[in-house]
Amino acid sequence: MSKAIISVEHLSKYYRLGEMQSGLSLKTMFGGKPKGASRDLWALKDVSFEVPKGEVMGVVGRNGAGKSTLLKILSRITDPTEGRAVVRGRVGSLLEVGTGFHPELTGRENVFMNGSILGMTHSEIRRKFDEIVEFSEIGDFIDTPVKRYSSGMFTRLAFAVAANMDPEILIIDEVLSVGDAAFQKKCLVKIRNLMKGGRTVIFVSHSIGSVAELCTCAILLHKGRILKSGSTSDVIEQYAKLIAQDTAAQTTRQDAAGYHGQAVSINSVTTRKANGMPDTVFDINDEVVVEIDYEIHAVLETLQLSVTISRNMGELFSSFDTDDLDMPLIRREPGRYRAVLHVPPHFFKAGSYSIAAHLGTISALLLDIPSAAQFTVEELSENTAYRSYKKERLGSVICPGTWTTTNLS
Repeated sequence: MSKAIISVEHLSKYYRLGEMQSGLSLKTMFGGKPKGASRDLWALKDVSFEVPKGEVMGVVGRNGAGKSTLLKILSRITDPTEGRAVVRGRVGSLLEVGTGFHPELTGRENVFMNGSILGMTHSEIRRKFDEIVEFSEIGDFIDTPVKRYSSGMFTRLAFAVAANMDPEILIIDEVLSVGDAAFQKKCLVKIRNLMKGGRTVIFVSHSIGSVAELCTCAILLHKGRILKSGSTSDVIEQYAKLIAQDTAAQTTRQDAAGYHGQAVSINSVTTRKANGMPDTVFDINDEVVVEIDYEIHAVLETLQLSVTISRNMGELFSSFDTDDLDMPLIRREPGRYRAVLHVPPHFFKAGSYSIAAHLGTISALLLDIPSAAQFTVEELSENTAYRSYKKERLGSVICPGTWTTTNLS
């Protein structure tokens, strides 16, 4: 018998999109059934995994990958079409802002109602009540109907209830982004404390930094199937490659039109090897050359070009500004220009990288492209084999250094 607190076996969920649920047919309403109005969708297909007690598992994937459907099945909100999900323990779910709250009830009444749904007694809820209200920071509004709450207030109270009701399993689906930065940090600290207490957490977020920081393992969902599972770093790297592939396809379509602003345009952003050949895959021993072709449409008294490079979608590597080097803010006449950035070897760790490009003046940002190009760095050299016991190099960058050894005996 499995010792996992969550066991998912060949789980599938099927929907037929476009069907009317009220008994009125499309033909009745519109005088005919449009072609393609109904289609099959497997939101999940043959998904299997186990989560041991005390693990924090991240679930990542593009919109529509099946993440929310999976969590709704684990939370017993919806049933699977095929397969099964066995959850051994009391579940606290935070799937959407205000899920499980009755809009006409006050915050206080919703706390007691949610506690009862989780299986807690009235006395248990009363013992936890002050702690919940204090954590949520909405004490002045606790006796106000929640229909008058802002989305941030909903999030604060919903998370406080789910996390402080002593669940054995906490399921969180992309809701912390609603709160402010201070509350998000508070929630992350609470999750860490739950981890230390042996709680099991399923965490869905588009914040890759949060997933990397919190999760001990992860799965990548793509079109309803598990594309990758295992260590958090390996899954995030695979996810970054998936995003890069999709973005590269979009960029290929975008290149014909370029990225246009009123005063400036960026026509292309290309990565090249030191020999000038375009490439998107580099060894850690390679120089990475970033080439940016841009166009000025009107006279600019000042101009600054900068790029920001991020690793695995969330980890900021560095930024490079022209006014930091040998190209101060200068007057630019209308015309086409090419800027070339050289990043020396031995600076990038293995991983997938995204380049953001920015053009502006000393007082205004004129053009901002969050994901203008992507590239991958790999450890291809033979002399890296001795490090096979490590998952990856530690730290944000590779810092070259010189060692000397002296025999003191």
